[in-house]
Amino acid sequence: MIARISCLFFCLLIAMPAWADDYAKPTLDNLVKTLVRFSAIDTKDDRLLDEYAMITDCDLVKYFYVDDFRWNKVRQSFRDSIQMNIATFPVSYFYDTTLQLDRFDFGDKVFRFTAKTALHNVNSFLVYDAVDAVCGNRKVKSLPLSYHMVLDQPIEMTGLPLTEADAQALLKRMDVAGNKSRLIYARFNIHVVYIEALSKTSLAGRDVYSQMRSAQGNPREAHIDVRLDSADFYEDKDMTKLIYSYRS
Repeated sequence: MIARISCLFFCLLIAMPAWADDYAKPTLDNLVKTLVRFSAIDTKDDRLLDEYAMITDCDLVKYFYVDDFRWNKVRQSFRDSIQMNIATFPVSYFYDTTLQLDRFDFGDKVFRFTAKTALHNVNSFLVYDAVDAVCGNRKVKSLPLSYHMVLDQPIEMTGLPLTEADAQALLKRMDVAGNKSRLIYARFNIHVVYIEALSKTSLAGRDVYSQMRSAQGNPREAHIDVRLDSADFYEDKDMTKLIYSYRS
């Protein structure tokens, strides 16, 4: 166990996260690293750094946190690791969702989405939402657990522009695949442009960290300003059969 923890401690300084040019999955680990990269959380603040550690390397926290003096040294290792690796922390994300096709519009040559799934003036995505985050017997209490990606330009898209032949072929493939509900799978590729920093305020005798723009300074929410790079629409859950691509 000691050897394993020692390796973890050493690897903390040399571990390299996914390259920032890739579209990352919006996990809590990735999102917190993005907050750090955009200076939205102050890693000089021990409480925030401790929660960053809980999210990104829980094993180290569980092993070292019980000893005040050893943990204080580990904190500096986390700060050194951040400084070394911050350029690789994610700045781009993908967001997946399921849409449903309605009827083909022969006049406009568009395969319409259903009224419930049409993209009418969509200006944000809730990419991550959790009730809590736990590391051992400790809970994350200061860092956000709900993340909204806010687009610079709303999306307005009522369907997929397809020729009649392509639409008919798509329906035939869906029928063969047993996709009677006409479900399609969309991936939005988005790039972070700005994140408002979390500010510390006192509430009921305790420190609370939140963005001013969050509803009533809700410390559980973070809003991240993004732009849409592209949107891809697939006919299968594995996203191997591309139907249509949109480039902003």
